[in-house]
Amino acid sequence: MKKVTSILAVAMMTIGMATSIIQNTASEFDFINDISNALTCDDCDAPLGDRKPPKGIA
Repeated sequence: MKKVTSILAVAMMTIGMATSIIQNTASEFDFINDISNALTCDDCDAPLGDRKPPKGIA
């Protein structure tokens, strides 16, 4: 009976650790997606007409 209890305890601990790792990985991917969206600047506030034209190459 002790072996069965021990096996069940280890199995439950393994499932708990796996779910926490999956949740952490998912939140890291969300963070990376947020950074990528911020860097692409899809919704910038400055309209295109107000920007200065690029300088010529010397």
